[in-house]
Order: sequence, then C-alpha cells, then structure tokens
Amino acid sequence: MKSVTRGSCPPPPATLFSTPRTLTFLSVVLVLIGYHANVFSGASAAREHAGEYSQEQNTKTGIVAVAAVFLGYCVAHGPNTSMVRPHPAVWRAVHGVLVLYALLLVYLVFQDVDDARAFMRHLHPSLGVEINYRTYASDCRLLVEKQPGGGLALNWQGIKSTLLDEFVPAHLIGWWAKALVLRNHFILWVISIGFELLELSLGHMLPNFNECWYDSWVLDVAVCNLIGITLGMATVRWMDCKYERYNWQGLSELKGLGAKARRSLAQLGPYTWDKFQWCQFRSPKRFLQTLFIIVVGLAFELNVFFLKYSLWIPPTNPLITYRLVLWFLMALPAVREWYEYMEGTEAAGAAAMKLGPFAWIAVATVCLETMISIKFGHGLYPRSCPRSVRLAWGIGGGVGAAGFLVWLAVDAWRRRRSSGGHRKEGWAMEQDGEGHSNEKCCSPSGGGAQ
Repeated sequence: MKSVTRGSCPPPPATLFSTPRTLTFLSVVLVLIGYHANVFSGASAAREHAGEYSQEQNTKTGIVAVAAVFLGYCVAHGPNTSMVRPHPAVWRAVHGVLVLYALLLVYLVFQDVDDARAFMRHLHPSLGVEINYRTYASDCRLLVEKQPGGGLALNWQGIKSTLLDEFVPAHLIGWWAKALVLRNHFILWVISIGFELLELSLGHMLPNFNECWYDSWVLDVAVCNLIGITLGMATVRWMDCKYERYNWQGLSELKGLGAKARRSLAQLGPYTWDKFQWCQFRSPKRFLQTLFIIVVGLAFELNVFFLKYSLWIPPTNPLITYRLVLWFLMALPAVREWYEYMEGTEAAGAAAMKLGPFAWIAVATVCLETMISIKFGHGLYPRSCPRSVRLAWGIGGGVGAAGFLVWLAVDAWRRRRSSGGHRKEGWAMEQDGEGHSNEKCCSPSGGGAQ
C-alpha cells in the first residue's frame, strides 16, 4: 500500500468500469463458446444426421468466433496506450481490430489476384465482379458552343457533375479529420498538394486519377482541402484553449443533473490534448522524421485507389468506409506515439525509445497494403509512364536531394564549430587558478543559458 503524502491526491475510488474483472469476463466467454458451439446439447450431431450439416457455414462461424475471442483477449489484456477516453478497453479493442486487419492483409499478400478477388466475396457478397471505374476527365470544357454559330455558354452539365459529386462531402470531412490527427498546416498542405501531383503523375494507371484541372486544383485543393483544413485547425485551436483550463471531475463530485449529463458527454472526448510542435526544419534528422509521416499519409491515400482497382471494389462499397474509419482510429494514437518517439530519440537516443503499438501497427499496415497493390498490379497497367512525368520527378528529386545534402553539410559544420567552442570554454575553465568558472552553461544548440 502506498502512503498518500501531503499535497498529493488519493487515487479515485474503484468503480464498475475501472475495476478489472478478467475472471468474470473469461467465464462469460467460455459459456458463450459452449452455448453457440452446441458443446453439451448434441444439436450439431443431430443436424449432421439430418443432412443439415454445412462445412462452409461452420468454417465461417468458427473464423468469426476466433476473431471475437481474440478481440475479447485484447480487451482484457491488450496493451494500454495514452488513449483513455471513453475507456482504455475501447482502445484495446481497436488495437485488436487493427491486428486482425493486418493479419488479413498478410493472408491476401500470399494469394494471387484471382484468388484474392474470389476471397473478397466472403467479406461482401457483391464483390468479385469486374467493374468499370469512372473517369472524371471525359469533358473538361468550361465553355461549350450552344449551336453552330450561336455563341458560347458555360458547360453547366460538366460543372454540375463535378460539384454534385457524392464524394465531395466525404473529401471535406476527411481533411477535417486529418487536421485533428496531424495538427500542423505545413504537413497537411504538403500531403494535399503532393497527392494532387501524384494523381496527375499516375493518371496513365488509374481512370479515377484523370480529372479536369478545375476539379483537381480548384474544387479539391482550393475548396474542399482548404475548408477541411481550416475547420480542422480551428477545432484544434479550440481544443488547445479548452484543455488548458479544463479540470476533470468525477460524477460523484458534481451537483445537478445538467452538470452530470455534460460530464458524461465529456467522457467521449479526450482526457488530455497535446500540442504537436513538429519543428520540421530544426535539423535534418527532424526533417526526415516528419517526412516519414508525410510519406505514410500519401501511401495511405494512394493505396485505397490501387486496392479498389486491383480487387474490383466499387468506390461506394462499405468496406472502403470501414477502412477509412479504422485508419482514423489508428492514426489518432499512432501519430501521437510517433511524435513522442521523435521527441524521445532527440532527448535519450534511439536505443532508449520504443515505438508505440499503434504506430508500429500503422507502419506495418501501410507497408502490407503497398505490397498488395504492387503484387496485384503486375500486368494490370499496360500503359507506360509518360516521359514528361519521369523527367519532372527526376529533376524534382535531384534538386531535393542536392538541397538536403547541402543542409547536411551545413549542419555538420555548425555542430563541429559548436563542439569546438565547448572544448575551448572547458579548457579556459580548467586554467582558472581560483577554481571558479565563468558561470556560463552551454545549451545543446551551442548558446548560453543563465
């Protein structure tokens, strides 16, 4: 028993939702398994004799039961993270779902494309059928001729089909969610513009990437992305201000039904809210660590299109929505764990830090999705990459690599100069006959602090 010192607060009293009940949970799981598997009733043997036995149905039921038991184990004994609202068990269950999704991707990566498409029918009965994907660049004219010799008019049909696209609201909401996760204008806009450039570069591979210029750069970037990022960062600033002065209290400490109702709703929000200071230009190492987040974000955006195309999944299929929700729930703790990993490696070194479970599974998931997209794409994209695209990316990559090498050289020169200044100051302190120092303390960046 730990004693409570003066000035410290005793731990809150145990409640129904904070007390672990693993043995009770285990008993309930075993009873449910025995009941649904007809362990003691003999009903399965009776159905088998009556000709009602279905191996396929039993296989599906067994796989669902295995997944459910695994999720139950994750809820009881899964890894705890910094996410504690609405309850740590919820995030342990989310982590279990993410592990199951990663295992599903591992299974798919060992199949060929035909077997993978056939397997997708088990996830949704409408899959497994080849579909024709829409192209958004069939008519990019802003002005059309009314009649021969009758003047020009706006192409309302083409503009209307672009503005009233069903994915416009989803696009806006998606960038609002990305802003809540990343909380940095620079990273958000690099991903936004970078994805449009990738769409422009990969239009020879996927029909969905062929868009009109006003659809890509006006509607997507200047309207949906701008509104979504602006609203998302406004939400981030509101959360910053709210959690600077917010004081969590238990229901038993509040008086009045209204106050308790507001506290119950607040349970669905985060317990704490961290400000991310990415400082992507602090050092080359910090820049690469931030660039890794950008690369993962772009891979996440691209993979959904390549997976849809290779596995014959329509854009409106609910599996696409399930993946987006799952990635959002994964990104919330994963980005925070990566940020803590970045901060920790700068303070204590890489050997002293361990990547969090959500960040680890996020990196594994995006790599597995990319492997599937590459493997199933062999022979699926007959058109070669245009020479202008290869030239543009080659020049851009070369200029970027050269600039980064110059930055590395300048940073190394500054570090050598700073370390030399430290050695000279230490030698001067040793030569002080009275044994007194000059009271200067050099910070890691080479400056003095008093």
